[in-house]
Amino acid sequence: MIQHRPYTQKVDVYSFGIVLWELITGLLPFQNMTAVQAAFAVVNKGVRPVIPNDCLPVLSDIMTRCWDANPEVRPPFIEIVRMLENAETEIMTSVRKARFQVLHDSTHDN
Repeated sequence: MIQHRPYTQKVDVYSFGIVLWELITGLLPFQNMTAVQAAFAVVNKGVRPVIPNDCLPVLSDIMTRCWDANPEVRPPFIEIVRMLENAETEIMTSVRKARFQVLHDSTHDN
């Protein structure tokens, strides 16, 4: 959009990758930049949010592919959905472990 290219669904795919990153990290991307600085860094310098080391590889792969500098290489949503469906068990197991750990850790705070 910033480079005045035609708007395609690939812009939404990039945004999905950002939302996925926000859900995983609980953070806002590019917090140390203004919106204009962030847009410039993304488009002209290839800056992307840092994916946590403990992120599930399948989710890391989805984000990385969604953020590809070449919009044509970004996966279509049907492929993203397929990737998420294929990894559903792994994702849900990871979420349950994280939730249990948070609940378990909070019981020791009292």
